[in-house]
Amino acid sequence: MNYRQVNKYLDDCLIFGIKTNLVRIQKILELLGDPQTKTDFIHIVGTNGKTSTAKMTAAILKSHGIHTGYHISPHIDSYTERMWVNGRNLSEKKFTGVFNEIYPVILEVNKMDLGGPVTQFEIISAMVFKLAENESIEVMVLEAGMGGRWDATNIADSKVVGLTGVSLEHTEILGRTIRDIALEKVEVIKEKALVATTSSNKEVLKILTGKVENTGSGLFLYGKDFYIQKKVSLGLNGWSLDIKGINNTYKNLALPLLGQYQPMNLSLAVILAELYLGTRGEKINEERLRKGISGIRVKGRFEIIRERPMVILDAGHNPEGIDNFIKNISYYFRERKKIIIFAVLADKDYESMVEGIISVSDILILTSSQNIRSLNVDQLEKVVKEKIKLLKNKIHRPARVYKVDTIENSIKFALKISAINDIICITGSITNLEKAKYKL
Repeated sequence: MNYRQVNKYLDDCLIFGIKTNLVRIQKILELLGDPQTKTDFIHIVGTNGKTSTAKMTAAILKSHGIHTGYHISPHIDSYTERMWVNGRNLSEKKFTGVFNEIYPVILEVNKMDLGGPVTQFEIISAMVFKLAENESIEVMVLEAGMGGRWDATNIADSKVVGLTGVSLEHTEILGRTIRDIALEKVEVIKEKALVATTSSNKEVLKILTGKVENTGSGLFLYGKDFYIQKKVSLGLNGWSLDIKGINNTYKNLALPLLGQYQPMNLSLAVILAELYLGTRGEKINEERLRKGISGIRVKGRFEIIRERPMVILDAGHNPEGIDNFIKNISYYFRERKKIIIFAVLADKDYESMVEGIISVSDILILTSSQNIRSLNVDQLEKVVKEKIKLLKNKIHRPARVYKVDTIENSIKFALKISAINDIICITGSITNLEKAKYKL
């Protein structure tokens, strides 16, 4: 297959959904010679912050001369974004080559009675493990797709594990309580792993501690074993940070990312890098650390893609993510008029998300990413109107609410009605961001 055909094949595999077992990925990798046994892995789980933390961790290790890769999900513009080797996303040619290498095995496994066809995420995970073998990658940073226990990435026997935090999401699969979800996520911890977390939730920490004890692993907690010692905002240029690590204190680190959550993500990434380097008898070199994080860019995480008027892409797609978006937009642009383009998936807690969105919108544009999982715009409008009626403080109501059919047309409309100093934000779902390709 060529790259376009591979894209279509992977898109078509979305209909196979999510399957809560590892039998198909196990069989694929077995038939490929178990490539996942030939690389070290760092596994990152949690509800939010995984992609940023994975990218930071990989960049730090790469700057120390280690042949490093990462796997993140989902992508925004191209499947090739999901795989990175030593500073570069995979080329379309190499992505296609890895897929074609494992494709005969996919067909073979699909003929077996293993609970249905191989899913899209299982295919991509198998590609990641095969890529790691092909490229002789020393360490691959893995972002779990969802949960942990039954995530296809959990085939890896990771030396180091990072947990960003746990909130309610995918409750129909992971469970309806924080405890249930935490129990799923900690299953990526294997025997004698090194585990670090930025979570402060007592219930999560209790479950995490139990898993660590049962596996003979080591646990490193934010606020005790590592923490942010000093944090200075550089406005739209990011942050200056002092981070107390396990082995050292790293001062005046320049992090070129917006978002009040990114310093915390960096603190976890630094510790994960410390822990992995420690397994090799090495330590972080502060100058290499600075170099590693200096070029960090994370698509769609409060990302400014245009100025005058300013247009921001934000991947907030659950209540916690929207809370972070609200904090950021209020922190950076409190006094400026905000035009919010909002679309959401029907399987999310969109009612909670709407409550936050209307509190910061001066003008609210409701739309759809035209995804199979998208919430109908009419239904979204109904929820918004109901929530606005309940608001006691009229100051926090949008002055106007519009309904537009697509993300692309919403952006065109927002640009038409905006003034030069206004802020236009697109948020509510990662699927929105791929649709925001209208030339700004």
